[in-house]
Amino acid sequence: MFGQIDMEDAIAGTVFALSAAVTAGIATISIMGHALSASVWTLDGTEITIAFVLSLLSLLGAYGTNRMDSQSKNFDVDTDIVALAKGQATVESYVMIGTIILVVGTGLDILGLRAAIQAEPIIGLVSLAVQAAGYYVISYLG
Repeated sequence: MFGQIDMEDAIAGTVFALSAAVTAGIATISIMGHALSASVWTLDGTEITIAFVLSLLSLLGAYGTNRMDSQSKNFDVDTDIVALAKGQATVESYVMIGTIILVVGTGLDILGLRAAIQAEPIIGLVSLAVQAAGYYVISYLG
């Protein structure tokens, strides 16, 4: 629900944080014998990992379950692209954009972003912090 962290968000948030930690290279997690860093699909050298898929599903779930409020069946959040471009949007908006860029960029290893983040643990921790904050912004605001 819009403006709330509910049970679905909390569960998906845990999955998202664990997956983001694996993608950032600061954790190795295996569930029922399957490493989250294992690739589901490889295309021209780009690996789609279990962690990336879980991160995307968690973000989409948080976004999808928070698009409605209790009074309406179609609640729209005002997203002004002009304010974003001018630098006049809220900090939360920029954290949300940063999260999406980090999830997609590291998940698909765009421009070597995954390797760059995994090369230094402190960068991985900062990446994880930004992604965790962004998840909860997306979860809360939809």
